[in-house]
Amino acid sequence: MTATLTDRHLAQLRIAGLARPRPPYPGQEWKPRTPAEEHLLSEGHRLDRLRLLLLEEIGRLRRQTACAPRAQVIAAAVRKAERLRECPLSPALLAVVAAAAVGEAPEDTARRLCLSYESVKTNRQRAVSRLGARSMTHAVALALAHGWLLAEDVLGDGGEAR
Repeated sequence: MTATLTDRHLAQLRIAGLARPRPPYPGQEWKPRTPAEEHLLSEGHRLDRLRLLLLEEIGRLRRQTACAPRAQVIAAAVRKAERLRECPLSPALLAVVAAAAVGEAPEDTARRLCLSYESVKTNRQRAVSRLGARSMTHAVALALAHGWLLAEDVLGDGGEAR
């Protein structure tokens, strides 16, 4: 059973936030007294930041899908699948090549894709090898020339590099 995230749930998430325990006396601020309380407070702050990031991402996704009718989204997915049918690269390798196309450093790619630095380096080498390229720049050129990588995959919404 999948849970649906309704507007009511999102409204509850928006007004929710980190609630500190009640202080011993009115007018005083609650402060952690033990390392465990400090840890719980820092985890609470971290989770609250994640809550805000998730709400921001949900809003972005809703705006993005609200702009494109369902038929257009499906047609675009079909076109992308057709285009990638002949591609020797997996989606993970293609993501690393797209990151290299915009000049993203391997460290930044690793951070963005939640991979280790070594994994990104290995994926870059695999992509170069599978395409029979001489370098990552050559791999990017081959992916662009064959249509496996398009400007819309590399550039953000406003035509800016992601």
